[in-house]
Amino acid sequence: MEINKPYLFIDIDDKKFTFLAVEYNEDFNFKELDSLNIESAGVEDGKIIDTQASIKIIKENLNLIEKKIGYTFKNATIINNQYNFSCINISGFKKLSGSQISNEDISFILNQIKKNVVDNQPHNSLIHLFNSNFVLDNNNLTNLPIGLYGDLYSHHLSFFLLPKNDLKNLKLVLSNCNINIERIILKTFAERIEKIKSITNKDFSVFIKIKHDRSYISIFKNLSYIYSETFNFGSDIIIKDVSKLCSLDLNTVKKIFQEVNFLKNSDTNKNENYLSKNYFTNSTYRKISMSHLNDIISARVEEMVDLIYKKNINLNHISNKDKEIEINFQDENIYKNLQYIFKKEFPINDVVEFTELTQDGHLAPCLSSAELIGRGWEKEALPIIQTKKSIISKIFSTLFD
Repeated sequence: MEINKPYLFIDIDDKKFTFLAVEYNEDFNFKELDSLNIESAGVEDGKIIDTQASIKIIKENLNLIEKKIGYTFKNATIINNQYNFSCINISGFKKLSGSQISNEDISFILNQIKKNVVDNQPHNSLIHLFNSNFVLDNNNLTNLPIGLYGDLYSHHLSFFLLPKNDLKNLKLVLSNCNINIERIILKTFAERIEKIKSITNKDFSVFIKIKHDRSYISIFKNLSYIYSETFNFGSDIIIKDVSKLCSLDLNTVKKIFQEVNFLKNSDTNKNENYLSKNYFTNSTYRKISMSHLNDIISARVEEMVDLIYKKNINLNHISNKDKEIEINFQDENIYKNLQYIFKKEFPINDVVEFTELTQDGHLAPCLSSAELIGRGWEKEALPIIQTKKSIISKIFSTLFD
């Protein structure tokens, strides 16, 4: 990494393209030089579907940044919001028979793991690789145990991969903008970096993001990203349920969610509490009780929480006291109005924090990625920066280059 040289970060999202230019000092801290947040084009589900549309808008806005800071970029780090990445958790073992663990032992295990993943994932490319656990003679360790004596060592890793063809399309777009991709960072990782760094009293961090049309869950163990999954439903499915079962058009339902206090109405007499006549024309008015609305919403929320959280086998072994849960909503009205319904569906001892996706949050993944590139990430086995490499990072740089 060169000091006082501009570096570029681009967040490729369905809705927005975000550009961030930064400059690092000798301590690997960075300052923001310029940023842009614009409507995206040619992207769907995080994948390039129209190269010319994407090239045009990236070129135009890249030129704006370059002119403003007086620098022409040749490389960029891309924050990718693609949904169909693969997450694979896998372990390798080595019998030690009372000997010391050496660099060669680690290399042996990692070569085994690499072969397993490569042989079984011919159509995917590795994006992230995290050390999730080191186990020596059934004892969980926090650091790589090189030099320690033992009988059996196991090394647990989490792989995150993207389809090769999707990456080729992304590289095609950027190359036509005269940009080489230096590194790709998954947005589900980038947007959690600052949060999980601040967690000191929990071993696990569970992040659930509910957008309009999709939902995600990401699980972190200490500082390791160990699991992520995408679901093809979001908060819009709740609105559609109410629309269908109450015979109301979608715009009316959205207005109801914006104006009605569901928590307040849930505590009143169910037999006397009905949806206001203001939501109907004279010819369409009918009595719809708030209890009926709450039942419809609760049924769908229960199903969502079941699929995303309760039935997730990756959480079965984690006790309530060891994890922190955050649920992030894209829809402001869902965030304000339905928190209490979501909260009821979680086990009573779970500590759940509710947050809203704000407009200011669009730049956060780029800022977090800039810090990541500058300082590295101690639990990531695949090296991020050239200036700071652990022993295991050096090994992986030869295995996966």
